[in-house]
Order: sequence, then C-alpha cells, then structure tokens
Amino acid sequence: MAPPQPTLITLTPTELSSTKVSSHNLQSAIEALHRDGLVVITNAVSIAHLDKLNSRMVPEAKTLHARPSTHRNFGPETGNIQQEPVLEKEYIYQDIVANPFAVQVVECMLGPRPALRFYSANTAFQAKDRQPVHIDVDFNFPMIPWGYAININLVETTPENGATEVWLGSHTGTSRDVLDPKHGHEQIREKLLEERRKMGRGGIQPERLPKGSLVIRDMRLWHAGMPNRTQEPRIMLVTILFSRWYRSDQKIILPESVKGEIDRWEGVDACVQWVEEGYDYLQGSHDHDFTLKP
Repeated sequence: MAPPQPTLITLTPTELSSTKVSSHNLQSAIEALHRDGLVVITNAVSIAHLDKLNSRMVPEAKTLHARPSTHRNFGPETGNIQQEPVLEKEYIYQDIVANPFAVQVVECMLGPRPALRFYSANTAFQAKDRQPVHIDVDFNFPMIPWGYAININLVETTPENGATEVWLGSHTGTSRDVLDPKHGHEQIREKLLEERRKMGRGGIQPERLPKGSLVIRDMRLWHAGMPNRTQEPRIMLVTILFSRWYRSDQKIILPESVKGEIDRWEGVDACVQWVEEGYDYLQGSHDHDFTLKP
C-alpha cells in the first residue's frame, strides 16, 4: 500500500476575504501537524505576487548557478542552490514573508506571536541526483514543537519539477540521535529509513501542489530535495517561525523602506536586521544558526 499523501486544505472565499482561518480548517491543520508534521494550504498566496517574484528570481538564479562560489545544497550533483529573495520594497509581500493563514495555524501549535527569524530560498535546477534524507538542524533540539518552516513554491510543483520528498510522521520522537555521524551532519541513519519503509511510512513526493500553495513543515520532519527533471529552475521560498520562548539571535534581513509596513503584520514578531535599499542580497548567506541558546 502506498504511503499517504499530505493533508491539503483549501480556504473558502470567506476565509480569504477575512484573512481568518475557520475553526474547522484550523482543526484539520492542527491534526495534520500533530500526526504528519506537515500540512498544505493550497490557495494561501497571491498568484500575482508569485509571478512577479518568479520573473525576477529565475534570471537571478541562473546568474547564481553560474558562479562557482554559490552554495550548493548537498553538492553540485543535486542541482540545488541557495538563493536569497529580492530585498526591494515592491517585492516584500506579507502573504509570502509572514503569511497570516500560516501564522494562525502555527500559533495553535507554538503559542501567540511566533518569532519570524528566517527568510530565504533554494532553487532546483535540472539534475539527476537527489539529496539524502535529512533534517535541517544538528543540535540537541527540544522534543516538542518549537519551529515550523513555511515553504512557498513560485510555480505549481509536482514530482517532475522536484517536489520535496517528505516522510510524514517522522517528526514524532525525532531527536539528534536519528542523525548518522558517518555521513556528516543532518542526514538520517539508513537503518531508521529502512524501518519506516517496512512500516509503509517511507518518503513520498506530493502529487501536485497548485501555484499559491504553502507548506507548513515541522522542523523535525525528515525530508529530501528531489531532482528537477525539467529545464526550468524551480524556486522555493522559505520562512521559519519559532516559539516566542525559543532562545535565538537569528534575524531576517529586510530593507529599511518596509519598516512601517511590517508593523501592521498581525500575530507575528518579526526579528529583523535592517539594511539600506540597494543591499546586495545576491551575495548570499549560509551562516544561519538555529540552535537553542543556553
């Protein structure tokens, strides 16, 4: 029997116009996060915003891909590069950086006003190789929900253009002990992968994520980037929301020109390092630190 697909939730016109998630959809999302460690909201992001960002970021991705200095996630063979989002006022959108629907769901898991401490992207170019199954952290993290990644693909995503493989339910009981010291940080031990496969709970790629979807993923969930088999780069934005009690100095980078706007973002504590307009965001950064401070 094939492993189950992720829970997909579609917001109603009333929810979209009010930017409030109904109690029934909140319940479905919370159940999925507890059970699977992941839930998808299929129509939470403006298509126009995604198209505008995609038209700007795809050419930038090609420029970065040509640079030897660009960070390759798990090596060049995976075709996956680290890319920073556009840091100009007209490209900073609340429904992408601090999506109110995602925030409302995460608040139910982490408590009020989760801290927004990460905003980045990675881009899948055509490739044959996959990433190893991993988690994005390598430290003694808490054994409770403490952080959620919000992934937004700029285009419709399928296995053909590299939908991320997810191991639903693997967040339960996951600690640093699942990592394989023989293969570097973050990778899951092969024995544990095989055990889950035998249980019928191996990795799956979502069959289709419509453009406008967002994925809420527990930071402890096992996952892996998969090959993009098309010729068009596929860009995935990511923000991370942490519990208010989570001790971290991590900040997102935003231009000073949007200071007044983010003050109106409800339900989230945006932890920001402000930069002047014209900041060279394409220089990239891969020095993030998600560890829980003493």
